Amino acid sequence: MLTQDQFKQLISENTSLLSQVDELSLILNEREKELKVLRANEARVIELQSRIDLQWEEFQMIQGKISEKEHQVKGVVERGLELHGELLEAAKLQQDYKDLLGEYSYLEARYGDILTQLEVMQKKNLLLEKIAGKIGEMGSHLANTIMERDELIAGRGQ
Repeated sequence: MLTQDQFKQLISENTSLLSQVDELSLILNEREKELKVLRANEARVIELQSRIDLQWEEFQMIQGKISEKEHQVKGVVERGLELHGELLEAAKLQQDYKDLLGEYSYLEARYGDILTQLEVMQKKNLLLEKIAGKIGEMGSHLANTIMERDELIAGRGQ
């Protein structure tokens, strides 16, 4: 059997062990609380990672759409530049047309002036032809008159 000292020592050790068990229980409770917090945090981390993954996929999808839109914008800009070039060419053609129209109007007016001058020259030419005809006629009369005179002079002298 146990002596009283051994019994007291066992009770003292038992009390000490119970105290240690209580301390360890408190520590275990704290650790369990920390473990619950860590598990909750782990769940939040997993949830956040899932959300980040979804947002990353969405970001990549949006980035693809942006790339596609940039390509479309580039095409639109190129077409706009082509249209701008065509408009510039059309404006140049329109200016050329206006210039030609002005030149045509000038030439048409000049042609009208030339026709008027031609009519005046034709009238003068007709008048000159009449004058030339009369001069020719008068020259012929003069030649006949001179011939007659010469014949008369020659006939008198015989």
